[in-house]
Amino acid sequence: MTGAHGRTARLGGVGAAAGLLAALLVGCGADAGEGDPGAAEDGGGGAYPVTVATAQGEVTIESAPERVVALGFSPADELISLGVDPVMVAVDPATLEENAPWLVGPLTEAGGEGGLEAVAAPELVTGDGGVDLEAVANARPDLIIAEAYQVQDAAAFERLNAIAPTVTPDTDALNPDWDERLLSTAAALDRTERAQELIADLEAEFAEVGEQVPGIGERTYQWVRADDTGYVFGNGSLFDLFGMRPAENQDNTQTAASLSLENTADLDADLLAVWAPSGERREELESDPLFQKLPSVEAGTVYFAGLDFANAINSPAPISLRWLRDELAPVVGALE
Repeated sequence: MTGAHGRTARLGGVGAAAGLLAALLVGCGADAGEGDPGAAEDGGGGAYPVTVATAQGEVTIESAPERVVALGFSPADELISLGVDPVMVAVDPATLEENAPWLVGPLTEAGGEGGLEAVAAPELVTGDGGVDLEAVANARPDLIIAEAYQVQDAAAFERLNAIAPTVTPDTDALNPDWDERLLSTAAALDRTERAQELIADLEAEFAEVGEQVPGIGERTYQWVRADDTGYVFGNGSLFDLFGMRPAENQDNTQTAASLSLENTADLDADLLAVWAPSGERREELESDPLFQKLPSVEAGTVYFAGLDFANAINSPAPISLRWLRDELAPVVGALE
């Protein structure tokens, strides 16, 4: 998926991984009510009930949520960014630093005296990324923010929605655009204005980095995963936020065939971001003469991504977007 706002960026093969990692993915603290730490203020008490459109139909939230459960990295990021502390999040505290370092501090704060362990609940999802309905029910939510891929099936949605109102964006996309997801979550919390402000702020922050580079609008990018047999293009539309444009062969739709190793020279963008899941593959790239001759490598404008970057660009939300901006600012700034 692409979009004018540098929207959700997916890398082929990462979507499924991100779903699995959800079982294991600068925000402000909650400005919730004085009762439950997960409570969401409705800004005046007159908004509820509110009805939110989802891919599975309309969902009505009768009153301001007090116990919000996040079934993944992005839902948790959205909630915290909107000023609401989730009571439980489908993350594994033991692997959070590796998978989503941008959430460690915010979730630790959300857990209060109990810290990260108080909100981290890997049991909410199964090993294959599905939802454990019994675990979710035991969390006693009055609002559930789910990942779109978790409830793409109507029956799966109904089972979850029977526990508590369940919200995902009104789209058939498995990984909706980041701003669309944020606005959907905000609608359930009666915080649409706050979400709109966040979107505008993030666009301005990325643009500010790009504006430091003369002719940024003519600078091209590519985002790929390096496999043993070649390169798979991912959705790098996040780079559009900097003011850059995709290289001619950059496939943000993820429908094109992979690029074979003998055609490595076709990775000729001004900026190349590459993820090599295998440590051995990364070492091979550093000694591969074809790769080393790439313009971005010679110019010092290649970014070697890790699992954390792949997770962040796969389903970005405000906190992870700022983390991505900071990660990429040096390499974007090195463009000439």
